[in-house]
Amino acid sequence: MDTPQESPNSGSKAKVITVLVVLLVVVTFVVIQLIRDAPTAGAGGKGPPAGGPPQMPPASVYAVPAEVELTREQVVVTGVIQSISKSDVAAQEEGVVLQILVKEGDEVKKGDPLALLDPRRLKAQLQEGKARLTSSENLHKQRQAELTRAETDLDMKQKLSASKAVSKSAVLDAEKAMTVASAQLKVATDGITEAKSRLDLLNIQQDDLTVKAPFDGIVVARHAETGEWVASGATVVTLVAVDPIEAWLRVPAKYLGRASTDTEDFKVRQSSTGRIFHPTKITYIPEVESRSQLYTAIASIPNVNGELTPGESITGIVPIGEKTEYLRLPVNAIVHSQRGTVIQIVQPPKGEQPLPTGKAIPISISFEREGHVFIDATDAGFKAGDQVIVEGNQRLIPGQSVIVKPKNQPGTPPQKPAK
Repeated sequence: MDTPQESPNSGSKAKVITVLVVLLVVVTFVVIQLIRDAPTAGAGGKGPPAGGPPQMPPASVYAVPAEVELTREQVVVTGVIQSISKSDVAAQEEGVVLQILVKEGDEVKKGDPLALLDPRRLKAQLQEGKARLTSSENLHKQRQAELTRAETDLDMKQKLSASKAVSKSAVLDAEKAMTVASAQLKVATDGITEAKSRLDLLNIQQDDLTVKAPFDGIVVARHAETGEWVASGATVVTLVAVDPIEAWLRVPAKYLGRASTDTEDFKVRQSSTGRIFHPTKITYIPEVESRSQLYTAIASIPNVNGELTPGESITGIVPIGEKTEYLRLPVNAIVHSQRGTVIQIVQPPKGEQPLPTGKAIPISISFEREGHVFIDATDAGFKAGDQVIVEGNQRLIPGQSVIVKPKNQPGTPPQKPAK
């Protein structure tokens, strides 16, 4: 029987496999040695302490000092500008319009004439009234003379009656004549009063033929023209008051009773220009709408130059509560985690520790404003001046060493290096 011969290719394959196995063992050994000899990352490149876990490398962070501020919460609300007074100025007397003295957009002062009505009929009535007053005064003089004569006659007859020179009947007739004269004088006196009152009324009616502005304002509409007949009570001109003016703001119901009337911190921002106005008086209407859950704040604002116009939209900054000391931090200092809301402050090195570390402090935010958070300073867990980490705090591990780099305050331009 023939013995099978070994192929030359089989020997070559065996040699290649043996070489690969040897190389794999060598590489594995080298890698293990490199891992053992590799330095542990840490401060100064030193290895971990004997028996302890590896140390984290220091984190590079930016920090700013916490600042204390005497302030209060503010809420931003919307609203509209309204006129304090808007009046449809009416004619108090009827008549033909002789002249309209104003046009839309005119600014008028209280008492300025707005329109003139035809005075001819009232002038005739005034002449009649003056004549009646003169007649009443003359009649009064006549009645006064008659009373004087009756009193004299009665006095004379009473004296003669004592000596039996005149009869008792004559004395009684004299008394009657004096009583009648006295009554007629009183009627004449009342006639003068009536004539004067009538004349005063006619003078008032004549004065009312000039329609006047009841307050300072601006004419926004005319409702009559020259030659038209207007009845008593018909609207001639619509007038609105613009100084002062009112801002009507809608405030959430949760602030009812807490919103302040402090005019120093209460601000009204004009939506079209961004200008800020400070009111002189603030009034809250404690009535909440059921659907919107809003109530109304009315702020009275000086408007001498007419910068605010009724109907335009505004934004109100309403102060809430009393002023209190708060610790102010940039909003970037806040970290929201499973442990709650915290900040990281820089703790100075202790003992042999060469670098400062970060320390997490739980906080309760009172309110936020303009990129900052405000925390009640009474029990905050930190104080003004403490370095609070604002960058690099999101991934900072408790107790990890930190390297604090300088950082410009928010809103401060970077400093240029000196040449």
